[in-house]
Amino acid sequence: MEFVDMIWGYVAPVWNWLVAGLAVHGPKTAACDINWTFLGLQMGVIALVMALLMQQYGAILIFTILGVIVHVVVDVVLPMVRTSAPFNLPPVTEMPYLQYAAFLALGYFVAITVLSIIKSVLLPRR
Repeated sequence: MEFVDMIWGYVAPVWNWLVAGLAVHGPKTAACDINWTFLGLQMGVIALVMALLMQQYGAILIFTILGVIVHVVVDVVLPMVRTSAPFNLPPVTEMPYLQYAAFLALGYFVAITVLSIIKSVLLPRR
């Protein structure tokens, strides 16, 4: 367990930095906590589509950035569709929003990688 504690000592500051942006700009529950279920579903569907579209693993960075862009567009458009909210641009110059985008990028990188590995095992090319 000492090894895991040592690794977590290096990972914890990065994780806390990323989650700080998610807490400000991510989906919220009624109690103003992070809505992990909604975030997981949204990221899962987008990552699944990106993994199915990706032909080679060399394009992982392109599909990661594309996944973040699609996620941000969905974050902006979904309130307009649900509640007829006015159009609001995301605050892309604020540090918490950049932390949120970095969290999304890391999440999409891992999710698309795992899903593309599963795709290559289940759907091999001939």
